[in-house]
Amino acid sequence: MSIFAVASCSIAIIPVAARSQALPGFTIFSGVDPADRLSYRLDSGNRNATDRYQLKIPGSKINRLGAAQITIGYPEYYKGKFDDKAVEVIVGDKSIPIQSVEWDRERQTIQIDLAQRIKTKGDIEVVLNNVQNPDSAGMYNFTCQVKSSAEFPLSRSCGTWILSLD
Repeated sequence: MSIFAVASCSIAIIPVAARSQALPGFTIFSGVDPADRLSYRLDSGNRNATDRYQLKIPGSKINRLGAAQITIGYPEYYKGKFDDKAVEVIVGDKSIPIQSVEWDRERQTIQIDLAQRIKTKGDIEVVLNNVQNPDSAGMYNFTCQVKSSAEFPLSRSCGTWILSLD
């Protein structure tokens, strides 16, 4: 009887936990090397909904030169909308000042220029608020490029977030 009670309670908890989505998870045939997969969290994860994307960049992916610019690329078939006025960059529990955010619809990129270079070994979290998810469900590969500064203008890849919308 106690096994039945525990099983029924755990089934009741599942819908609450399933409201938000996160990676890393079990992904088959993504085309992205497991070492290059970045973790994320979506508040909703539902198609045609207003959402918040929390995109994490591990400190191990940021080299000793740090990060002065973060560029997020997304696929051409992603038809969502971003609010470039509602972007945050967080290190630890501290919000980092942003100089500018440019959403380039033609190139499918969001470029975030930071007011000062981030030099940390800690994780960086890019928060995209007020995202309007696309009408169609599916998997969308969002890429991350980081540029250290004007003195070192080469962008380097930090990995890919594999977003899944229901």
